Amino acid sequence: MNAPLSSPLPRPTSLRWQPLRCGLLNVFKYDHEEFRFEGGRLLLRGNNGTGKSRVLALTLPFLFDGETAAHRLEPDGDGAKRMAWNLLMDKHDDRQGYTWLELGRIDEEGEERCLTLGCGLKATKGRGSVESWFFVTPQRVGRDLFLQGQSGCALGRRLLQERLAEHDLGGAVYERAGDYRRAVDQALFRLGEERYEALLRLLIELRKPQLSRKLDEERLSNALGEALAPLPKQALDQVAEAFRGLEDERRALERFRAARADVERFLAGYRRYVRVAARRRAGEVLQADEE
Repeated sequence: MNAPLSSPLPRPTSLRWQPLRCGLLNVFKYDHEEFRFEGGRLLLRGNNGTGKSRVLALTLPFLFDGETAAHRLEPDGDGAKRMAWNLLMDKHDDRQGYTWLELGRIDEEGEERCLTLGCGLKATKGRGSVESWFFVTPQRVGRDLFLQGQSGCALGRRLLQERLAEHDLGGAVYERAGDYRRAVDQALFRLGEERYEALLRLLIELRKPQLSRKLDEERLSNALGEALAPLPKQALDQVAEAFRGLEDERRALERFRAARADVERFLAGYRRYVRVAARRRAGEVLQADEE
């Protein structure tokens, strides 16, 4: 549904990518809801059961990850809370919806850049799995991109692909979460597949509720270690060279110790010789003195 915007779209103000808006369409209790960030931050307030945790679970870090499995989607890792429930809510036979996140920044030339990440979801009663597809586009929801048709129904994958292709800004639709993650990493971070996956695991670990109450120190330590940035090649070369220098110094030290041991053995014998020689000379002197 190509409805006019109720207020001007937020504009990026930072040189770094920051969230500007996120939204849910036909997911959980939301027919069409948009949430706006302020300075990259979002505050959700409300009574229990109003859907605050659903908004977070279905946007971040899900839209960086793309995995719909409950152990990665849910903050508490509860495997019983499947994605299908977020759509069907035990009252729909089938339902199709979207979750999306818009980010923006100011580039080096001073131009405003925006990027929208999104996931389309479709669930049918009686089927355990959820059909999902993902998109990455510079188009902005509500201005360049509309996720609903004229009838108000959420667009399917093919219609979304056509909408993205017919706009000058373009965009791409991905059917596999792995391809989607690589596209997100390339567009936003350029960390590389291994480090991007490690940082995602860290985000999933840190967002657990009451983390300190059920703290797994070893697991948390491993997640933090994996997420550390790799050392630059120059630093590794310096460390390797330092280790090679340490090995040379170790061998030199062993040679010095061997030489000292040889000198100590020589001195032990020479001391005995000197004592005997001194005693003989002293004997001659004493005998001459007596005479």
